[in-house]
Amino acid sequence: MKLQLSAIDTWFFRDSTPFDKEDSSQAGVVGMFPPYPTTVAGAIRAALARRNGWDGRSPWRSEELVRVLGDGPMSVGRLRITGPLVLYDGGPVFPVSRHVVGRDRGGGWMPEALLRPGPDAVASDLGAVGRLPIAPADPAPTTAAIDTSSALWVTLTGLQRILHGDLPGAADLVPERALWAGEARVGIERAAGTHTVVEGALYSTRHVRPDARVRLGVVVDGVPPDWSTIDDVIALGGESRLAACELWPARDGVSFDAPPRDAQTAVVIALTPVLFDTTAPGSGLSLPGARIVSACIDRPLRIGGWDSLARAPLPLRNAAAPGSVWFCQLDDPDAFHASITNGLVRAGAATAMGFGLCATGSAPHWETVR
Repeated sequence: MKLQLSAIDTWFFRDSTPFDKEDSSQAGVVGMFPPYPTTVAGAIRAALARRNGWDGRSPWRSEELVRVLGDGPMSVGRLRITGPLVLYDGGPVFPVSRHVVGRDRGGGWMPEALLRPGPDAVASDLGAVGRLPIAPADPAPTTAAIDTSSALWVTLTGLQRILHGDLPGAADLVPERALWAGEARVGIERAAGTHTVVEGALYSTRHVRPDARVRLGVVVDGVPPDWSTIDDVIALGGESRLAACELWPARDGVSFDAPPRDAQTAVVIALTPVLFDTTAPGSGLSLPGARIVSACIDRPLRIGGWDSLARAPLPLRNAAAPGSVWFCQLDDPDAFHASITNGLVRAGAATAMGFGLCATGSAPHWETVR
């Protein structure tokens, strides 16, 4: 089942910033986009449950609902969810990966090179275990500093070019301002008896207003064929904002070329947040047959959520943001390729919920060290 969600008005997706009544009413809560997989997975599970026997209020008592949809905020039962992915003009777009560097030459930021692991491991308190990313020799040095971009997104074609070792062109890049805009809102609390404003109960939030060409794309596998599907309006995110849900007419879906089977190295790029698996050794990514030698990654996201059964917040967990890059040496290429489908691999924890969707590629190449 392939779905696309479009905003009817604005959406409100919170980050992990505390939102307590005792805090300053004008401190504000940052809105974010796209939402985390937990938000979209919860909305889809609730919508499927309502259309297949749930009354919308009580716990799921049907054995079939629990078996198919799971029971709890981090359980999705038989479902396997891919996304959410941002769709623009019908096609997916992704944050520009962090190993693509460039500079502003007056007409905007343009990519110039791909980072790759340096030749030597760097000594640290963990030992000589990491190889820092380096850039190739500057082909056209200027006074402008070379850097990554956090305000541009890349089309599917552009990301495929990156995974083949080429740079995306100007037509492959989409500025973030073209996808959505922030919109400040102020809210009040009304007394239940008088419907008047409660003194001091003023809060501010920041919604997002997606462009009319923007959708969220989600693929949901594991839904029984005899179940009613979602084809109308559902609640999504904070304040129960509304989303129009319809079929996503994706012809080819999202796919990439996996590294050749005789390749010694691979590049893995996160397309959705990668939730670190605290039970896994090392990096917490658990990439079969692959050993991470270097990475281009920002500070981890702090992802929480709300447990509607316990009526309590979920513990915060660390995740790598979309666009994060891992450079891997393949110690067991067969095991690595066995985990790949259409050039995609799932890494980390809670992958059935949509976390950890990553694209694989073979470029750039670097010197391997055993």
